Amino acid sequence: MSLSPLTGSGLPCMKVFLYDGNCSFCFNLTKRLQAICLSKEIEFLSFRNIPSSQLSKIHPTLTEEVMAANVQFIYNGLRYPGFFAVRKLTFHLKFYRYFFWILYLPLIPIIGILVMNYLKLRTGHGTKG
Repeated sequence: MSLSPLTGSGLPCMKVFLYDGNCSFCFNLTKRLQAICLSKEIEFLSFRNIPSSQLSKIHPTLTEEVMAANVQFIYNGLRYPGFFAVRKLTFHLKFYRYFFWILYLPLIPIIGILVMNYLKLRTGHGTKG
């Protein structure tokens, strides 16, 4: 992975979807999203394969604890965690890109966060098996 030119904020101008490669929920979610992603600019990477020192170069708030809690989408220097990462990525997904606006309706983020937390608990977030 190479760092892209900097944005006005001094952060790398990159599009990277980060996930926990040791978590079956995160791994399966990412593989499904990657399969239908239309953008070739977006990289899908397990944070487990990135040295800790490199994480802070991608975004200054990234730590292993933050990464283990949720998937993260770094989009032009902004960090979108969990549901918000999936919501931001939806615009780049085959078929779903036409309905991404639904995820911006009132109360949908709360429902989305609750659903993602339920799925993480149900599928054993943090375990790969």
